Amino acid sequence: MVTAKPARKRTKQHTENTEFDAFVRRILRAYARRVAAGDVEGLASLSQLSSEVDAVTRLAVAGLRQRPYSYSWSEIGDRLGISKQAAQQRYGERTDRGCLDRRLLEAGLSVSVATLVQVFADHYPGIPAASVCPGCGYRYPDQVLDCPTNATVRPLLLRRRGEDREAVARLNPEQFEDLLSPNRKKVTRAARARTEPSATPAFQARPTLFDLAGKDAQ
Repeated sequence: MVTAKPARKRTKQHTENTEFDAFVRRILRAYARRVAAGDVEGLASLSQLSSEVDAVTRLAVAGLRQRPYSYSWSEIGDRLGISKQAAQQRYGERTDRGCLDRRLLEAGLSVSVATLVQVFADHYPGIPAASVCPGCGYRYPDQVLDCPTNATVRPLLLRRRGEDREAVARLNPEQFEDLLSPNRKKVTRAARARTEPSATPAFQARPTLFDLAGKDAQ
């Protein structure tokens, strides 16, 4: 006798989300009009919204994938208008690419600036950068020094850094500069070692004990 599997319990869709969506779209259009009315300094902040939308979408997908919802990649891909493979490639947490930090998954969209700061610092690659993320072990591809966690955290923290200046001040100067200048060229230690000449020649005359100025080598 085969028993049917019980249907997964899904929460009701919030009917006010449609109205909230329309409200957010009106705000964005109004924001664009205000920038277009001569506020050239506001253009950079406006353009950063696309990165922040991608970051919060990643957190929303992570929440939908967890219990009690447990939506499949096919269901998520259908809502996004893409294949399940594309959805998993963009928003997945596969171990071969590195997982989102547990602190982000637990906090979800209510994540605080203090948590963002701590997570960003823990996953910061350093200068010169390591070949793998010190926070999750993600191996960086060429010219990419953001693991999936910091790729999610960076736009959120950059946008919200004014909400908790005391927390942001915990970043060291290198981390803070990197947060504000995410597009600068980045090279890992391994890549730098492959391209830079050797620091010491194959043969180099060394000064003797009685010739500290190195005159004997000339």
